[in-house]
Amino acid sequence: MKNSIRSEAIQRLCLKYLSALEQGDLEALKAVFTEGARVYSPIFGECQVDDFYSYVTQATEERHLELKNIMQGVMNPNQVAIYMTYTRTIKGKEPATINTVDIFDLATDLSGFSSVAIIYDTAPVKSDFN
Repeated sequence: MKNSIRSEAIQRLCLKYLSALEQGDLEALKAVFTEGARVYSPIFGECQVDDFYSYVTQATEERHLELKNIMQGVMNPNQVAIYMTYTRTIKGKEPATINTVDIFDLATDLSGFSSVAIIYDTAPVKSDFN
């Protein structure tokens, strides 16, 4: 696959993820991941995609994402990172904003993400999970 076509395919996949997350669309979120994909979260640790995003879509509302950059791996071309500002409200609490980087491992055929490691400072939102 030519680099420009590959980059466009990766960008489309990333934008589908962002749209699904912002809309709270669980089925669309699951659709961008491969079967058996894993999430590595600073609050919840390692989990299955279904479990993690089911919780996220049920517990949050008024989600807004501001995309800052999509970065493709140089050392590992099957990795991509999304840098964003994520504002959301846990039901019954005040809105909170975090800067986050989600690092994805891609399926070799670019059909989806096989894992995501979510990186952010938990201090501003940790009380939401007590």
